[in-house]
Amino acid sequence: MARPKLHDEKLRRRLLERAGIIVSTEGVEQLSMRTLAAACGTSTTAVYALFGGKSGLVTALFDDAFRRLGTRLAAVAPGVDAVDHVVQMGLAYRDSAVSEPHLFTLMFAGRTGLPAASEARTAAGTALGPLREAVDRAVDERFLRADTDATTASLTLWTTVHGWVSLQLRGFLPPGSDGRLEAALRAVLDGWRPQPS
Repeated sequence: MARPKLHDEKLRRRLLERAGIIVSTEGVEQLSMRTLAAACGTSTTAVYALFGGKSGLVTALFDDAFRRLGTRLAAVAPGVDAVDHVVQMGLAYRDSAVSEPHLFTLMFAGRTGLPAASEARTAAGTALGPLREAVDRAVDERFLRADTDATTASLTLWTTVHGWVSLQLRGFLPPGSDGRLEAALRAVLDGWRPQPS
């Protein structure tokens, strides 16, 4: 008879959730294996068995945060209007950050201790990659001008959404701004629209 698994996926998820909150609110330096284990009702042995130590835990947390963002962006189904698809991806990015602000902070505002190249690759691949594909589609289908540089457009849109979200999470946007991001994204995209003949 097989022995029951002591450290299962449910515990792993609980540890990641709690670690994300600690890292986002107090910083990586304050993430203690002992405190984390106690907060989750388990032992440090479980944390080490599941992650191999603090470095493995932070890496798993960082990777999981970007995986979750990628899942949100991938769930935005392409519609008939390729520009609308780009806008909906921007709104999904914002919704992901607002619903899980501790993960957004970990991904983009905190010091993870991971190599800069790893961080940049994860950010560009998860956040910028799908957006670039959506912009490419909008150019291919002539919703945007043929001379539109997809890299420039993608970066511009990403920084627009990212800046908006960063200000929103810190409470710096004026009252009533929640519904204005879509209009802002459409205004940016209008700069790459074909001119009426």
